[in-house]
Amino acid sequence: MKQNFQTLRLASVSRHFTNAEGLPVAALKGLDLDVRRGEFIALLGPSGCGKSTALNCIAGLNALSEGAIWLDDARIDVLPPEKRGFGMVFQNYALFPHLSVLDNVGFGLKMRGLARRVVEQRARAALELVQLVGHERKLPGQLSGGQQQRVAIARAIVIEPPLVLMDEPLSNLDTKLRIEMRAEIRRIHGELDRSTIYVTHDQDEALSMADRIVVMREGTVQQIGTPRQVYERPANLHVARFIGYRNVVPFSLGTVVDGRATLKAGDIELRGTALGAVGPGMVSVAMRPDDFERSTEGGNCFRAEIETVEYGGRESLLKARAAFGSLYVRIAGDAAVGETLSLRISPDRALVYQQEAH
Repeated sequence: MKQNFQTLRLASVSRHFTNAEGLPVAALKGLDLDVRRGEFIALLGPSGCGKSTALNCIAGLNALSEGAIWLDDARIDVLPPEKRGFGMVFQNYALFPHLSVLDNVGFGLKMRGLARRVVEQRARAALELVQLVGHERKLPGQLSGGQQQRVAIARAIVIEPPLVLMDEPLSNLDTKLRIEMRAEIRRIHGELDRSTIYVTHDQDEALSMADRIVVMREGTVQQIGTPRQVYERPANLHVARFIGYRNVVPFSLGTVVDGRATLKAGDIELRGTALGAVGPGMVSVAMRPDDFERSTEGGNCFRAEIETVEYGGRESLLKARAAFGSLYVRIAGDAAVGETLSLRISPDRALVYQQEAH
């Protein structure tokens, strides 16, 4: 498989399986995606949304039920996994416990029949890239979780693949190591000039690492966009909820002019930003806990009584009740149960969607 491809294209890729009752179930439905050379793509969504199925279809571990996968003008979904030449990093590392770090990294090259001298030379270069020089003769059991993950990455990249596939590679690490490894994976990706497709359920990982994010739900794509696009303008309520818009409250829709919506709930009137076609009648307004501020000036203000306080150091997460319903609010400074706050949210951060059908 050529190393310097320009585009990996997934065309209407679907994967079905049969459940215990013998009925067909779609794990992946009509995925269309173009991945450019050098791009870092994150497949983001909850468990069971189809993101790992999509990755396994690309790798050749799952056969397609429909659609095709192309690497430039070469169709590759008809090829077995070993002919695609992609590097794969698994959640559980999948290292050989009886082999040294150097031998683990060089295993794929050895299986390709390369001379021992070449295998060792390239394996050492890969270990240098993941900053594991000095650990060559250790066994995996003698390494920390973060170091084992680096070995798994080195083994995936040593074969010089055109594409690296990563399936929740940081989920077994503690919080500190996960944050450190995000930066390392992104650094390695940049130095390789290869494409990476990265599966995760962690929105922070996706936002901090990816060039583009593919948000998935129940086997279908909900939105494809840059981290900023997905964060600031979720395509629908599902994406909004998953990406951190914890507050979704009903309002009565007034006028909509140039995308700016007037919202009413009792005596409260707010302004928000309409995403897509909305109204008439009731709408759902999505707001992040982080987007509120204490203020009585500038419009879009309302009052809310604090019901609970979760202390978080510099900031606290509050549950507060406003006239239009309960809200989660993250603010700096002291706060006490029973206190009434004057809050403001920017119209740009109050996102208005058509209410979901029930």
